[in-house]
Amino acid sequence: MADIVVLGGGPTGLATAILLAQQGLDVVVLDRDEAAPNDPEAAWESWQRRSVGQFRLVHFLQPGGRGLIEQHLPAVFSEMEALGAVRYNAAEAQARLIPDGAGKDIDLTRFETMTTCRRPLIEYAYAAAARKTPGVEVRNGCPAAGLVTGSEAIPGVPHVTGVRTASGDTIDARVVVDAAGRRSPLSAMIEAAGGHQSPEHAFEAGFVYNTQYYRGASLPEQRDDLLSAIGSISVLTIPGDNGWWSVTLYHSPKDKLMRNVRDPKIFDRVVRALPNHAHWADGAPQGDSFSMASTANTTRQFVVDGVPCATGVVPVGDAWGFTNPSIGRGITLGLMHAVDIAPAIAEHIDEPRRLAAEWTRRTEERAARWHASTVDFDRIRAPEVEASLRGLPDPFDPSDPSVAGSRAFASASHYDPQVLQWFFEVVGCLTLPDEVIGRDGVFERVLDVALSTPPYSSPGPTRTELEELLV
Repeated sequence: MADIVVLGGGPTGLATAILLAQQGLDVVVLDRDEAAPNDPEAAWESWQRRSVGQFRLVHFLQPGGRGLIEQHLPAVFSEMEALGAVRYNAAEAQARLIPDGAGKDIDLTRFETMTTCRRPLIEYAYAAAARKTPGVEVRNGCPAAGLVTGSEAIPGVPHVTGVRTASGDTIDARVVVDAAGRRSPLSAMIEAAGGHQSPEHAFEAGFVYNTQYYRGASLPEQRDDLLSAIGSISVLTIPGDNGWWSVTLYHSPKDKLMRNVRDPKIFDRVVRALPNHAHWADGAPQGDSFSMASTANTTRQFVVDGVPCATGVVPVGDAWGFTNPSIGRGITLGLMHAVDIAPAIAEHIDEPRRLAAEWTRRTEERAARWHASTVDFDRIRAPEVEASLRGLPDPFDPSDPSVAGSRAFASASHYDPQVLQWFFEVVGCLTLPDEVIGRDGVFERVLDVALSTPPYSSPGPTRTELEELLV
């Protein structure tokens, strides 16, 4: 018997396992994929994580995530340092671009992050740290096939007391944690155990991501936002470990011509047509490009009208709610949720009702608010992309305060060092947008700067020019 069984051995699952082991609990992690190699470069070259659709896509750890790892998971932080993850501060780079040198001599150290850009390497760091953590046992190639239930804690609600593996073994546990990601089978397992599936709430705003990795003697200079919106496409440039970096072009799934960027020559042609980003293509391309179509932003309602779908089990990270990878928050938000939920599990491990209630409170307090904030970005960007693709005017009413305010905030951050700091609190997952804007004087200063400066936009080809590049 284990104190805890965690379903899923990705970053969120392993973070939860390590955090619970730090509380003196014995944790068994079940993961369907093969174990990580013992060498980080082998992890990049040969590790297969077939259950993780985005495994080869670019990764970025927001400053808020870096702070949580450094504070709560120092072993993971040490492993990241050892494999060569680069310390990077996008706020400092953007501050240097503010006109008239106004962004010089300001302290922006809190916006520093640590990034590998290659997701297999950060997963390797988590796996290496978990292997060295007393109280954590990871069983790879061992997916869960069903739930074991016992006496109900709430009438009519299944109470989970363990799991059955695909090989037929039973592992009893005081609590089961679902960290199996966006493809989690938990809802179907609960239904098979006599409960109700978790209702899902989704916002469709899909993008297609095309990533090319590069390597060179030095990392490219940042001359624009790491994520830049340019008409019907966006470009994401991420520095990485050991001289690696990545360029990602993403677009609407309806944009059939943009599918041509899977051709390396056309990908290169498009990137070199972006004045502030062309130099990111100057490195040596590393292998083929990777493509992925994103899914809807989704949350699963584990507690309905105050009643959980099951007791003795709680979802964490993407198993509860996931977003498009459009602004690089996935691992950070999963880590936030794990940091918030692990103490509740440890405190209420034998109190099923209390654990369900505390899971709800803590999820709504932070994870749900960050998820909603991330969806808000897609609610604006997706219609902008669609309008640009079809040659239509701005799809939003300029008097809409939610859209105008978001645009003003982003634009003003390119001209004013104080606004830049407030903006990076939000984009770096350090402070929620409503908490920043709610401070005295913030709204007024953002508005003043935005109205007194030209709206900022990243330079690039028109839609007609882009289409010429794509053929």
